[in-house]
Amino acid sequence: MSAVLATGCILTTIPQVHSASQRLVVVVNDYPITDFDIQQRMRLNRALGATGSSEAQQRKAALQDLIDDVIKQVEAKRNKIEPTDQQIGEAIERMARNIGTTTQGLAETLKSNGVAINTLRQYVSASLAFNHIATAKYNVKVEVDSAEVDRKMASMQSDPRFKPVSVYQLQEISLPVEEMGEAMAAQLFQARAIEANQFMQRFQGCNNTRAAASGIFNVQITDTIQVPADQLPKEMKQALDQVGPGKLIGPMRAPQGVQIIAFCGKTVVEPPKPTRDVVEGILRSEKHDMASQRILRDLRRTAYIDYKDPSYTQ
Repeated sequence: MSAVLATGCILTTIPQVHSASQRLVVVVNDYPITDFDIQQRMRLNRALGATGSSEAQQRKAALQDLIDDVIKQVEAKRNKIEPTDQQIGEAIERMARNIGTTTQGLAETLKSNGVAINTLRQYVSASLAFNHIATAKYNVKVEVDSAEVDRKMASMQSDPRFKPVSVYQLQEISLPVEEMGEAMAAQLFQARAIEANQFMQRFQGCNNTRAAASGIFNVQITDTIQVPADQLPKEMKQALDQVGPGKLIGPMRAPQGVQIIAFCGKTVVEPPKPTRDVVEGILRSEKHDMASQRILRDLRRTAYIDYKDPSYTQ
């Protein structure tokens, strides 16, 4: 496990004021939440895949997340519940695996997005503590029967995300044209178009793309890329289907020069179907989350929440 993820404890993960210049936005049970905290949570949410709302909506959502975290942490502290560094680290490791990376990879992604690793630890620590409280103190028990699993499996199997997907394997061949005056640019485009036709005459398949470009100045060829059919422009997909695998479409005039697309092949990718055990786990998690949210709503009603910025209450 990365050493950068192995520090901190529950008493230091409640949001703190980072400097005198930080604007105070809200106080929750005597704990301050600042602009810095909100910005960090917004970046964390984005790094974890949250999308689709305006900047103002993202800020409000981030603040509500932070308020919930403080309430969870205060309740955990009151009940003497403190996740260990190992538990937090293992939870972060699971989170990283679920999004297809490693703990170190996740840490680097967060860093590149300007997110302090302690921001993630705050979120994970609060979630772990509150899950324990929901089970131990509030006696949340989740039961899932076979019929529920059947219904959920049927629903997931009809979900478009689990349908087979056609994936086109493409290479982009570009012949750049330098920026010049309009008359000179037209001549250069014409010359590059002639070279593009020479390339197309030599092309015998994606295995000899670079050989076909031999002798032509400044040809840029990408590695083979995988593009799902629904992400291709309609006109391009139609053109590819018309010529078939092993052929080319183009040459086409692009903003930076002349472009050719090599159609290397097409495969059908079928997402793995979830097993009954996986579906049952999803149902248990959903039911546990619903019960936890009810508990959290009750705790919010009795929490002291003092908004210093009234715009967040609108």
